[in-house]
Amino acid sequence: MQEFKSLKDIPEQDYFTGGSSACAGCGPSLGLKLALKVLGPETIIINSAGCMTLLPLYPNTPLKASWIHNAIENAASTAAGARHGLDMMGNGDMNVVVYAGDGATYDIGFASLSAAAAKNERIIYICYNNQSYGNTGFQWSTATPYGSETKTTPRGKENPTGTTIVNKDMLKIMGAHRVYAATASLAYPVDFLNKLSRAKERDGFSYIELLGACTAGWNYDPRLTIKISKLAVRCGMWPLYEIEHGMLTLNKDFSELKPIDEFLKMQGRYRALPPDGVERLQALINEHWAELKEYNKQRYV
Repeated sequence: MQEFKSLKDIPEQDYFTGGSSACAGCGPSLGLKLALKVLGPETIIINSAGCMTLLPLYPNTPLKASWIHNAIENAASTAAGARHGLDMMGNGDMNVVVYAGDGATYDIGFASLSAAAAKNERIIYICYNNQSYGNTGFQWSTATPYGSETKTTPRGKENPTGTTIVNKDMLKIMGAHRVYAATASLAYPVDFLNKLSRAKERDGFSYIELLGACTAGWNYDPRLTIKISKLAVRCGMWPLYEIEHGMLTLNKDFSELKPIDEFLKMQGRYRALPPDGVERLQALINEHWAELKEYNKQRYV
């Protein structure tokens, strides 16, 4: 396994170059750029319909790796087919990587995802979680956090909170499949690349969920993508941890979390969240963090 100890260890070679049609400051595009530094050109990217579908527009594709576009519901099954085909052809060293949004992962594509994980297919599944259906205008998904405003959960007199449903705990669900499951953040690239390196060497299914900060949907200054990503980790909105063989390991353990106020105020989707909504969201974060701390280094699922 290739291990990264500092930013100096990250390869300079890029397999994701200029010419992308992504928004300025797009978290998912930055994530794919980083991922390919570990995975290299001997990689097939399986891309469900979503924000990242717009990237490889011929002839100006920024990707220097193979790419397959498929429907939103079947990324994992497409990847499994590609994996078996490559193995039959003697190309077992090629990486097969799904790069799909939360709508294609948590919701519409969950059946094929669960099946591939249950069968322990030798693929890497990266969910770039921008906490919405971002490609179609920022609608609610089961990854949308409590209190976030979306196009389908707008604030109003009858519903000042916006999203009132607590988002799905996907890491626990994937961990229950007894595969490698981990969260990642753009603000901690060494941690992200080490998790990818581990997944690359595993003889089985790996699931990595990257917080894909979305400038358009979250409504923030594109220059703040890394700052927002770091704040999400420090305030417990996006804890960094991994689950392997049902065991939980916190990768960034803090004695005390930062309050969520600064994180929320930087984004338009939270600016009008009423005080009781902020308190409820903080309570949900504290509850989840306490659970992760309790089960750290122990069986979680």
